[in-house]
Amino acid sequence: MSVSYRSSMPTAARLAGAVLFGLLGLYIAGLAAPFFLEGKPPGSFLPASVIIGLYLGWTYVGRRTGNGYIAAIGTGVTTGFAFGFLSLLVIAFSLMIRHALHNRYQGLSEAIVGIFDLMITEGSRFTDTTLITSLFVGAVLCSWVTEYVSQKYR
Repeated sequence: MSVSYRSSMPTAARLAGAVLFGLLGLYIAGLAAPFFLEGKPPGSFLPASVIIGLYLGWTYVGRRTGNGYIAAIGTGVTTGFAFGFLSLLVIAFSLMIRHALHNRYQGLSEAIVGIFDLMITEGSRFTDTTLITSLFVGAVLCSWVTEYVSQKYR
C-alpha cells in the first residue's frame, strides 16, 4: 500500500495562501478593532488573527488549489467562515480566562459553556457590513490569487 505525501509537502500555493491569508488576518484585525469595548481589542487579538490566517492559508486553502477558479470561490467563502469562527473563539476564550480569574464560574463545565455564550455575545458586536464584506471578498480574492500561483508554479 502506497501512501502519498504530496498533500503535506510545501508548495508555492501553500506559501502564497499562508502569506495572503496572514495579511488578510492583519487587515481584518485592524478593521475589527473599533468594535471592541472602548475601541481596544485584547492584546492577543492581532497576533491570533495573523496566526489564524497563516494556518488557514497553509492547511486549508493551499491544499485545495488546482481545481479552478470557481472552486476557489467556495474555498474562499469557507475559509472566511472558518476565519470568523476561529477569531470569535479566540476572543471568547480570552474573555473566559479573564472571567475565570475573577471567579465568575463555578466549575470547568460552566467555563466551557461560557465560551460559547461569549462567542454569541461578542459576535453580535461584529455585525458590520463593511467588516463582513471585507472578510468574505478578501478571502475569495486571496483564494483566487492562491489558485493562480498553484496553476503557474506546479
